[in-house]
Amino acid sequence: MSMDAMIAAAAPDGVWGDVPSWVAAVATVFALVFAAVAAQAALRTYRIESERDRVDAESRRAQDDYLRRTQAALVSAWWGESPDQPGVWGAHLRNASGAPVYQVYCTVVDADDDAEERRIHHPVVPPGTVAQFSGLVRPAEVPVLEPVRRVKVSFTDSTGIRWLRDQYGRLIELQPTLRVKADRARTAVLTQFEAKFRATYGVTVAFEVDPEGHPQDAFMADVRGSAVADALVCPHDWIGVLARDRVIDPVVLSAEQRSAFAPWTLDSLVHEGRLYGVPTTMDTTALLRNTELAPHAPATFEELVAMGEELLRQGQVSEVFATRIGDRGDPFQTWPVFTSAGGWLFGRDPDGSWNPGEVGLDSPGSIAAFECFRMLGEQGMLRRGVDRLAARRAFSEGRTAFLLTSSDGLQEAQAAKIRVSVSAMPPFAQGLPARTFSLVHGLTIAREGANSAIAHDLFADFLTHGHVMTALSQAVHCPVALLANSGESEAVQQYRRLCEVADPMPTFAFMRRVWDVLGEAQADAVAGARGEIVGRRAAAAVRDAVRNG
Repeated sequence: MSMDAMIAAAAPDGVWGDVPSWVAAVATVFALVFAAVAAQAALRTYRIESERDRVDAESRRAQDDYLRRTQAALVSAWWGESPDQPGVWGAHLRNASGAPVYQVYCTVVDADDDAEERRIHHPVVPPGTVAQFSGLVRPAEVPVLEPVRRVKVSFTDSTGIRWLRDQYGRLIELQPTLRVKADRARTAVLTQFEAKFRATYGVTVAFEVDPEGHPQDAFMADVRGSAVADALVCPHDWIGVLARDRVIDPVVLSAEQRSAFAPWTLDSLVHEGRLYGVPTTMDTTALLRNTELAPHAPATFEELVAMGEELLRQGQVSEVFATRIGDRGDPFQTWPVFTSAGGWLFGRDPDGSWNPGEVGLDSPGSIAAFECFRMLGEQGMLRRGVDRLAARRAFSEGRTAFLLTSSDGLQEAQAAKIRVSVSAMPPFAQGLPARTFSLVHGLTIAREGANSAIAHDLFADFLTHGHVMTALSQAVHCPVALLANSGESEAVQQYRRLCEVADPMPTFAFMRRVWDVLGEAQADAVAGARGEIVGRRAAAAVRDAVRNG
């Protein structure tokens, strides 16, 4: 029997079908098998190609990273002895690349590696095979056996990338962004220079505005995270608590940068021997006089009152005198009245620094000053209902000829076309000199800022540019901390002169509590509380604040 006959006899009808169908089925199976094999091969090929692409991409990234770092890798700095002057130690800096680097800062770190000591600024460092040397320490300045320091260097390469080679030689690419927290007025001015800042330094700067009257504790909470800010602008009397709580870092300026600022403004930002900010603006309290109503400056407080009362009798004004008090007082504004009446806060050490161990608010002079505030309150010349806005409006609307104010009172008066003269607050005829406090707004560097290394380098340089500081002065009607600034109005220049002879506010960590106590005490006296009661209560509260830090 043939094979076909045997298959046909063995299989029931319809199971195997005819031979062509069987062959077609087998072909289909083989096609599916071949397709599966082909798909498996294609997947294997895809995986091989994907892995090759991944390796190529990593290789390209590595190559790009290498190319990005090529110039930076050839810039270095180190501590060593002068090649020409034995015994003179300093920073060696070499740019062994083929192109210049820019905005170079060499920062010398102390032997314990925990404090920056000195900084050298080079606007540009050309390529070269020989290191530049900057002498910093002579034999008399350092023990013979301990000339050890380290040097870190930061710079911008020729493609605009900012780099840091730290004191251990590690090369770090810095992120080209900076974030700054500041009040609304300063933010409005500095924002104008964002494009210029980016063009000059290759870094983008963004500003975050503090709410009006932002409390100090809220401000401090805002800057404790690295995602919030790299720098912040604040009054110098905050420095103590910000430094104590490690919210900000010390600042090291080059000799060139230091020379650009009024020395006393730098001193105001010093806490426990370390500089904690770059000065921006300064302020104090002065007497604004409407020269159309009062052509001549009064020589004493009594003469000021007499002139104001005469204008009141003539119906030209409705207020003898204005200054801000408010419900909680404002000791910065009223300090010249308080001091001329005999009041004082802290004693002084022989070197002139504040001595918080000697509190004077319950001294006979301060009690007399609080009593003076009570009398002026009874006469209506000091009132708790007059806050900053009310005092400024009284002057700008011509309802008084005299306003005792910080420089922020200038803006509204000048906008109202008031002819203003600025002078020192006159003392009482039989009183002491009318002393004022000075205030410096400093740009400080947030310790936890993600890009604080860039902030340390660039803001100090940026704030020495005359056009930046002139714009700041004109916008906030306040003198700036630069020694030379030709863009200030005569009124602002007078504030500058008064700042220079004022007493810088103390920077102790407990000062916020002290200001609260002093302000409330003055407000209570204005409201009618006896000077002795107010003074003793305030002195006890301040001593408690000093004890508790």
